[in-house]
Amino acid sequence: MRTTTTISASKARNNFYTLLDDVASNLKRFTITRRGEAQVVLMHPDEVASWDETMDIIADKKLATQIFKSESERKMGKTVSEKNLFKELGISSKDLENEG
Repeated sequence: MRTTTTISASKARNNFYTLLDDVASNLKRFTITRRGEAQVVLMHPDEVASWDETMDIIADKKLATQIFKSESERKMGKTVSEKNLFKELGISSKDLENEG
């Protein structure tokens, strides 16, 4: 899990462009505080999009239930090999070559 650096608003203001570069280039995350209280988090837009997608999945009870069920089945060893999956779905290696 990525760590978050906590800095004061005044330090963030004085180093704003450096923070932007760290977030954009190094995917760092910063919690900015005012009077010792967290106010905002500065993070890369791709990370925000990922969180949004995760929240959408969690909000979909049916999808979340299926994911948890699938993970449980995987842990119990209830898996299908790629070869057998393609066979069950009627997909041949030629079909896959034609996709590319």
